[in-house]
Amino acid sequence: MKKYGIVLFASLFLVVLSSTALAQEFQKIGTTGFVFLELPVTARSVAIGETGITLVDAGAEGLFLNPASIALSKSRFAFTASHADWYVETTHQAIGMIYQIPLFGTIGIQSIYFDFGEIERTINPSQDQTGSYVSLGNYSAGAYALGLTYARSLTDKFSFGASIKYVRETIADYSADNFITDIGFLYLSGFGSLRIGAALQSFGLEAKYADEKFKMPQQLKMGMSGEILGSLDGPHRLTLLAEAVHPNDADERIHIGTESVIAHSFVLRAGYKFGYDDEDLCLGGGLKFLALGTKVRFDFSYMNHDRLDTTIRYTLATEF
Repeated sequence: MKKYGIVLFASLFLVVLSSTALAQEFQKIGTTGFVFLELPVTARSVAIGETGITLVDAGAEGLFLNPASIALSKSRFAFTASHADWYVETTHQAIGMIYQIPLFGTIGIQSIYFDFGEIERTINPSQDQTGSYVSLGNYSAGAYALGLTYARSLTDKFSFGASIKYVRETIADYSADNFITDIGFLYLSGFGSLRIGAALQSFGLEAKYADEKFKMPQQLKMGMSGEILGSLDGPHRLTLLAEAVHPNDADERIHIGTESVIAHSFVLRAGYKFGYDDEDLCLGGGLKFLALGTKVRFDFSYMNHDRLDTTIRYTLATEF
């Protein structure tokens, strides 16, 4: 087991190191495209400070956090759907499903869609026209990602997962697309409830938008979590999570979060993000219950933005 962890960690480190070395020749900010891939997807993850790569009970939400985590799902089938109203009347949605196949592993599919809405097209007026601009009507813009994931527990303490995604973004008559990969691992240390994980997200080659080339918004996340009160399967618990994030288009960041479960049903969450210009405090909660023998969880989250609108996200998750 130790050999698997060392080999995988070394592979992730070398991939990121090589891409970072290339990026050092120019400024990081504004050098990537498909930035909607950097947005958090689920309300649970947002509420705990955008952590979650070491969650072992993530279910289908693990598709968006760490593909290795879906191998640890205790249910044969899991589904999740999220919605958020983002800045300036834009919206962000995601759907994911996983299915466990005995002796083979866990497979999953996912879809993420970001809608920029309708935007007015304008030109400067000519000598025969009046006004500060001339309207040519509206155009639409949006972006989406479609992904397929495979994960497997290699031992009772170590799991590995990988996703391949097709991403596409359109603005009026222009578009760009690409294929990217997420890979990750999750290790149950056996030292109390300590869990350690790493995920490399949005790794891919450069893409081209019109005549401009850009990089993928790659992120390396490394983190740990554990219960400081109670146990993961107990009726009451308090979980602490911490992650270090290394993006290729910004400086390093630190995320911390807590999740408290009361009587198996009520969930309170809080988190804080360090290293951002506009984002910091995150809050949220959830309700877990059984409906016709199906596990159901409804989550919501609040994210504070210092200069832009605050954002609210909702997630519905089921397992059976």
